[in-house]
Amino acid sequence: MSIRQDCQVSVKEACGGYYKMNVYQTGLSKFQPQSASEDESVGPSLSAPPPPTVRIAYLLTVNGRALRQVHRLVRALFHRDHFFLIHVDARQDYLFRELLSLELRLPNVRLSRRRQATIWGGASLVSILLDSMQQLLDSGWEWDFIINLSESDYPVKTNRNLVDFLTANRDKNFVKSHGRQVRRFITKQGLDKSFVECEARMWRIGDRTLPQGIVMDGGSDWLVLSRSFVSYVASADKDELVQGLLKVFKHTLLPAESFFHTVLRNSVHCFSYIDNNLHITNWKRSLGCKCQYRHVVDWCGCSPNDFRSVDYSRLVNTRSKQLYFARKFEPIVSQEIVNKLDQWLYGPYPTCISGCTDLIRPN
Repeated sequence: MSIRQDCQVSVKEACGGYYKMNVYQTGLSKFQPQSASEDESVGPSLSAPPPPTVRIAYLLTVNGRALRQVHRLVRALFHRDHFFLIHVDARQDYLFRELLSLELRLPNVRLSRRRQATIWGGASLVSILLDSMQQLLDSGWEWDFIINLSESDYPVKTNRNLVDFLTANRDKNFVKSHGRQVRRFITKQGLDKSFVECEARMWRIGDRTLPQGIVMDGGSDWLVLSRSFVSYVASADKDELVQGLLKVFKHTLLPAESFFHTVLRNSVHCFSYIDNNLHITNWKRSLGCKCQYRHVVDWCGCSPNDFRSVDYSRLVNTRSKQLYFARKFEPIVSQEIVNKLDQWLYGPYPTCISGCTDLIRPN
């Protein structure tokens, strides 16, 4: 529970200044994120049969014209037990038309017809994710986790490794948090400002006060969410908490980086919270934080940098860590790093790429 307490005396005279207050034991323990199981094997047990392996729904939100890279990502992740829902930005008709053929070839791949246009930091991304989650709930597919990815992501471990890990951590929710410096995060993220998305731009319209009694949390908008939590947050029958937070985050910059974290922290699902979204991200702040999105948002923001060949050792060094995906990859920047990573995981990649009849490789 978060409590706002104004200082009732002069901060120059009271011991402790702004930090002075009376603290009482309420019986509620301090929030601690759960730890993921280190045991990634799902081997036979002498006392009980092994649990069924989880099935994954990959939610791909793609943009641009990187058709070959989308094919490559699907090929790396594909397994007959898993599912793919692909949302193509509403402005990218070429990419949408070209990807439609996947539906004809693969029964566990679908393209969303409810396409929306997105901008960096826009409120529309939460709408896209929630709508896509609802489609996956209504699909008839029996999945256990949703993992959202873009064409700039790529796996750093095989599907088999990922499935074993998630099976050992069934019903957990994996999100990456900013840490416990809440006030700093709120200020840096602009959560205390109101924004409106209009005409492909996020307009800052003023200051605001966040709701009391709510623990604000956030970090990365790349998530691994359990079916039970997705059913809670995305179903049509939303409770008062979810409905209220949707109103708050409708006018929030980068809402996908905070909405799901905040719902998770403040709901009955809080004890399934794991502070790890299974991603390694190539952050180089001096290069990625140059206010490069001023043309679409009244704020300064950052983006991760592209992995290059010189970063290959960083990716290989994730083998002993609970990391399963990396971002960002841009083939026009470095095709070589994608080739090296793919060969490390699966062996040589065929030269035909998009024209291959066996687009999907077993893994």
